[in-house]
Amino acid sequence: MQTLLRSIWTRLAPDFEAEQARATGRFGAHEAGVLIVACVALTMMQFGGAEQVFLSLFGEALTPPELAADPYLPPLMAARAHPWYELAGLTHWVAFCVIGYVLVPALYLRARGHRVRDVYLGFTGFREHLGVYLGLYAAVMVPVVLISFTPEYQQIYPFYSHAGRSGFDLLAWELAYGLQFFALEFFFRGFLLEGLRRWLGYGAVFVMLVPYCMLHFQKTWTESIGAIVAGVILGTLAMRYRSIWGGVLVHWLVAISMDLLSLVHRGALPTRWWPGG
Repeated sequence: MQTLLRSIWTRLAPDFEAEQARATGRFGAHEAGVLIVACVALTMMQFGGAEQVFLSLFGEALTPPELAADPYLPPLMAARAHPWYELAGLTHWVAFCVIGYVLVPALYLRARGHRVRDVYLGFTGFREHLGVYLGLYAAVMVPVVLISFTPEYQQIYPFYSHAGRSGFDLLAWELAYGLQFFALEFFFRGFLLEGLRRWLGYGAVFVMLVPYCMLHFQKTWTESIGAIVAGVILGTLAMRYRSIWGGVLVHWLVAISMDLLSLVHRGALPTRWWPGG
């Protein structure tokens, strides 16, 4: 088993020895700042993106006039009656993902005199290693296709329950979802890895792995286990290639495929472009 794991790791990170030799092993102010900012960012995303915050900001505007005057209908239920309530709420969540995962770390980097584009945002060599990520996508899709036939899977995906209502709903959701994946990869596979690389080298991957796995606790245990494997692979590849874009692509393609599989199995693919049209 150790030989197999060593062989896999060697293929994922052939520059491991050189990277570790460059690591200082010294924890300093920058690394402390990265971890503190990470805590702040995760807190902002988790609580700022919550439904209750969304309701406090936009619930009144979303409450249909004919329901606003109903004294027997709780405000939460009244706002939820709006046809675009769920999509608006998910967009609010995505916005806080961008604020927490991208804006807050970017402000820290600028304050420290670092260039944001150095956080693995380069496209150099992207075409050369694109095949690695497409192969990873194909490997992930094998168990996904099998699990997609289960009722539990079809009850969870898509997260936006009206994705099959119209082509617009599906497109709007997948675009918002894609933006969330960019923010996710920027934070976990860019900001955290680059911020801790000089201290730990490839060890930064395993520090990043802990909060990344915990982020999936609100989903299913299988996704939490999958996040461990995916976190190690995507983190290692991001450090090796100094780019997050392959991870963004794989994450987004898998998410779109999972949503489409669920809709196909339920016979719920949209048949019109606009709701009611």
